[in-house]
Amino acid sequence: GFRNGFVYGVKIRLPHALVMTFLFHEGSLREKLLFILRATFQHAKNLAFFVTIYKSLLYLLWRLSGRGHPVHNFLSAFVGGYFVFGENNKVNMQINLYLLSRITLGLAK
Repeated sequence: GFRNGFVYGVKIRLPHALVMTFLFHEGSLREKLLFILRATFQHAKNLAFFVTIYKSLLYLLWRLSGRGHPVHNFLSAFVGGYFVFGENNKVNMQINLYLLSRITLGLAK
């Protein structure tokens, strides 16, 4: 969980940060590279911690109830999202906007 979340975060953020930084950010090459690395690490760390919290809570709820229930997924994701993506920074804002669009689209269907 943790490792896979981190690797996926790097795979998603690194190309995005690379392109967006060189297109829209001003500064020296060193400043741009540091920004790319910081954004990539933040994204990867957030996804890794979210997966860890989500899967741990899901397992705990399953053990407590003796069986799985769809509300367990919702509760685990809600708690994980609150603690991981609740911090106000640029990476979390982008993730939250992406999730809002996915939820809105899902509700519209």
